Amino acid sequence: MKVQWQVIVGIIIAILILVFGTTNMGTVDVKLLFWTVQWPLIIVILGSVAAGIIMVLCFNYYRSRKKKKGVKVKAK
Repeated sequence: MKVQWQVIVGIIIAILILVFGTTNMGTVDVKLLFWTVQWPLIIVILGSVAAGIIMVLCFNYYRSRKKKKGVKVKAK
């Protein structure tokens, strides 16, 4: 049941992000160290969401690995 709610909430958030992104179709200047590029705002929004997802997945992976190492007990 918990997984179903996570999927439903994920779908709702994805729809909200897509609606927000499609209503903001203008271009923005993005400064990257030594140069500036113009990208559509939806690309910047989706890139930020993707970066956030990757960070959350990495933190969850690290936490689950740490938890698994703590549970292991050496048998004699």
